[in-house]
Amino acid sequence: MSKIRHFGGVVAVCVGALAFGTASAGGATGWTVSEDASSVKFSFVQQGSRANGRFKEFDATIDFDPKDPASGRIVGVVQVASVDTRDYDRDATLQESDWFNAAKYPEARFESKSIEAGSGGEFVAQGDLTIKGRTNPATLTFTWEETPSGAHFVGKMKVNRFEYNVGEGWNDTSFVGQDVDVEIDLALEK
Repeated sequence: MSKIRHFGGVVAVCVGALAFGTASAGGATGWTVSEDASSVKFSFVQQGSRANGRFKEFDATIDFDPKDPASGRIVGVVQVASVDTRDYDRDATLQESDWFNAAKYPEARFESKSIEAGSGGEFVAQGDLTIKGRTNPATLTFTWEETPSGAHFVGKMKVNRFEYNVGEGWNDTSFVGQDVDVEIDLALEK
């Protein structure tokens, strides 16, 4: 298959940096991510159509109290080789050097620098996103809902793949879109 078919996978790489997931949380809150009920998903435009994918392997450390968001910290790590777009050939192409270069850069990482309350019950984490060895400022917007048995974290981020050199040579956005929408959905337990 041609690489044109696989360019959408590049978008998935950007999403990986945002991943949150399966590690226990730090701090006094003692949150643990429920792997079976959590996900890191992304969507992108490929040849004019919206496509979706996910990362199967991700970790997160979350220390967060909604009453004191400024004291919180979020670190998310995605294993880029775990990308799954439901297309084996595209997933294999995404591992290559012009896309994720998974052999050299196996992880994408988001680390918050500050967290504050936003509008409408949302929180905003400003931080650094590192994909393919490049680090840029990134914004993660999320909601936090506590339940009797834990908490529910739903985050979203838009990633510009060009800022991370993902899809080197694939600059025509009519083939592969520039932006990747990432959604992190975590079920947290105490």
